[in-house]
Amino acid sequence: MGTQQLLQTIRNAGVIGAGGAGFPTYKKLDAQVAQVIVNGAECEPLLQKDREAMRRDCDAMFRGLEAMKQATGATRVTIAVKRKNEDVLNAMRDPALAAGYELFVYEDVYPAGDEYVLVHAITGRQIPPGGLPLDVDCVVDNVETIINIGHAIQGTPVIEKYITVTGAVAHPYTTTVPVGTLLADCLDAAGGYTVNNPAILLSGVMMGGMAKGTDQPITKTTAGLIVLPRDHYLVQRKTASRETYTRIGHGQCDQCSMCTELCPRYILGYPIEPHRVMRTLLMTGNAKELGSLWAQYCCECNVCSLIACPEQLDPKSVCADAKQLLREKKMGRTDAELEHLFRPPHPAREGRQIPIATLYQRLGLTEYSHKAEFIQRQWQPSMVRIPLDTHIGRPAQPAVDVGQKVSRGETIGTVSQDQLGCPVHASVNGRIKSVNATHIEIATG
Repeated sequence: MGTQQLLQTIRNAGVIGAGGAGFPTYKKLDAQVAQVIVNGAECEPLLQKDREAMRRDCDAMFRGLEAMKQATGATRVTIAVKRKNEDVLNAMRDPALAAGYELFVYEDVYPAGDEYVLVHAITGRQIPPGGLPLDVDCVVDNVETIINIGHAIQGTPVIEKYITVTGAVAHPYTTTVPVGTLLADCLDAAGGYTVNNPAILLSGVMMGGMAKGTDQPITKTTAGLIVLPRDHYLVQRKTASRETYTRIGHGQCDQCSMCTELCPRYILGYPIEPHRVMRTLLMTGNAKELGSLWAQYCCECNVCSLIACPEQLDPKSVCADAKQLLREKKMGRTDAELEHLFRPPHPAREGRQIPIATLYQRLGLTEYSHKAEFIQRQWQPSMVRIPLDTHIGRPAQPAVDVGQKVSRGETIGTVSQDQLGCPVHASVNGRIKSVNATHIEIATG
């Protein structure tokens, strides 16, 4: 098919980034670049869903890569994984090399999955501050996103999601579930909790957030569920209120600058200095606004808060608040400032990357480091809740009515062609149970 038809096929299949903010993939691929980078780093501790996706859907990934090459005109493709998944890369070595793809193994450090880090490691180039891989002639996509492209060109929309369910559960596992499956169903399949007062982290212990309840659905961007005791260090840190972390930071930060010295973006050369942002807790007005500029390029990886700070303060959250202030004030670094502040990577950068083993030890995760083997399961949830707004751009608008019968793969929500966004599809056979502005429920009974 032609390039524009290919992009439309990807859009119609509802392909978005399988993690993060869920940027619509058709829009990302509507550009000419020299290189495609496959992000198989799987940076978050405990998660294994990208590993299993590469193992089980390698053919779809290669189809997706050929489609990406066609769409972007790329002549170079690099498949990148961490050392822990080098065996998966070795298993696909022959067909990858036959296709002209390059293979790249990154050490087991955090956050190797950050596209700024990955692009620099592979190309030696720095993405401009606040920029995109496109600015250095690259497109980067997660392996599951590329697999979804491969399925899309064969007529299958995004109706399943790879996830890992692990932590304080009886039987950790990795699998694919219908999009919209409730967390409760996923946890039941793990044999329930092994602690009395559980808390659930969504999509990662470093950059993930807390689940609000088990009636939340699995979305196109959910990477997994991690169950921890409610009194676990990570849960306590992630549930601290803004009033708490600002009050403690105001009184205890002694400006040691360890948060800055270990910041992955700072040591890569970007003008992000969390210790300067911590100073703004003592400021008001213009001084606070100017100090907040040192947070503009924070990627919220949480190294500063969970690893670097000897006082266990929360520079990441303070930086996130500062970025919100900058958005409200419509402030940002000028080109002249960036020309002065943007610099080459720190000479000690490699020695300051955080080993994954350190994360497990420091964050109290060693006892939850289970192997979450893939299980093939015929999921038959009584109901799924399909979100309409899990991608960047315009939310999908319902295209079905209550009581209507729908089939697996059928379009149930659409976005106008002149708007950035993607349609959503029924992930199961059933009848429409309810429709509102945020989701559509489908009953299967």
